[in-house]
Amino acid sequence: MTEQTNAGHASQRLARRLTLPLLVLYGLGVTVGAGIYVLIGKIGYQAGVFAPYSFLLASLLIAPTTYSYSKLVIRFPVSAGSARYVEEGFGIKWLAILVGLLVVSAGIVSSATISVGSVGYVQEFISIPPPVLVTGIIAVFTGIAILGIRESVIAAAFFTLVEVGGLLAIIFGGFFADTPAIWTTLTASFSTFSLEAVGLIGASAVLAFYAFIGFEDMVNVAEEVKKPEKIFPPAIAITLLVTMGLYFLVSIIAVSLVDRETLGSSGAPISLVAERTGIISPDILSSIGVMAALNGILIQIIMASRVLYGLSRQAEMPRFLSYVHPRTHTPIKSTLLVAAVILVLALVFPLARLAETTSQITFVVFTLVNSALIAITLREAGWTLTQVPSVWIIVIPAFGALGSVALMLVSLF
Repeated sequence: MTEQTNAGHASQRLARRLTLPLLVLYGLGVTVGAGIYVLIGKIGYQAGVFAPYSFLLASLLIAPTTYSYSKLVIRFPVSAGSARYVEEGFGIKWLAILVGLLVVSAGIVSSATISVGSVGYVQEFISIPPPVLVTGIIAVFTGIAILGIRESVIAAAFFTLVEVGGLLAIIFGGFFADTPAIWTTLTASFSTFSLEAVGLIGASAVLAFYAFIGFEDMVNVAEEVKKPEKIFPPAIAITLLVTMGLYFLVSIIAVSLVDRETLGSSGAPISLVAERTGIISPDILSSIGVMAALNGILIQIIMASRVLYGLSRQAEMPRFLSYVHPRTHTPIKSTLLVAAVILVLALVFPLARLAETTSQITFVVFTLVNSALIAITLREAGWTLTQVPSVWIIVIPAFGALGSVALMLVSLF
């Protein structure tokens, strides 16, 4: 498929090949990733029997933002969605470009961090020097990303199904292993509920919120989704609900079968929980953890390259970034650039501080996207509240923006 650019030259466009099931699996791959395999230990230690409710509260905190993304992607089904939404909302070009670059930066840093972090796990199976291993991992997943969006998402979907399968095995195994302990945990959370418990749930929800970040990645493949106006709302809703259910149930199993001190001190908490269920081998869970990490690399490469492609088409960015290969229908040059930067970061720079900054960048983007929906709605209503078709289209994103600001402040202090 081709179209004319502003300069009058024909250029290839991305192909719409993603269906609802593939988009949902892509969304689950973004959210149900390596995060839960690590965070469950920290949150379980911090909140104890109230850990499941921390995940539940975190899902409620991000829900308004998912609502805003659902509304905006229908109106503007383009790559670099967050940048486009901000530009439409505030009419400030440089701010839109900044938002797009922030999203790209978050994805690149996240992918580089995951690449480095996965080395130790992979070396348990293959003994290769870290620099060679990191280079090989990034090269393989860059190749998959270049093959085509459908092929890339199918590969990501496979990894996602394995990840979700591992969590489901823990859930069923936990109930099979010790149902009375699980019931005791549920009743204890009610019998010991207090003001202190509210504080524990709130503080842990800030940490649990990180395990839900990723919905902004879904909208960046909007130009490759069939009938995005019909598919995106249910896809985002299904992704949130499935993720919330998995996290809630896994956390119940974790704090029921493992005491909080042991859970918090474990370097592989999910593997420890798996061992206690007696159903699934910890080694298998470690392998699944590796797959979760590798899946995160692939998805972030896909996302960041689409944002650069979108920025090139929408803003004053180098035009070569919007080049799409006529056979694969993928933005090859953007993908290679993203991969090159990821590789440099992974091999050269210390990433600890950059990784912490990733979440803070996300809070800024969420705040601006929620605010953009409010601005667009009010402008279309002539800045008169009585002309707004529904008060919820103002109230819900307002909660999303305020929640994002609050979480950003908490993360800073």
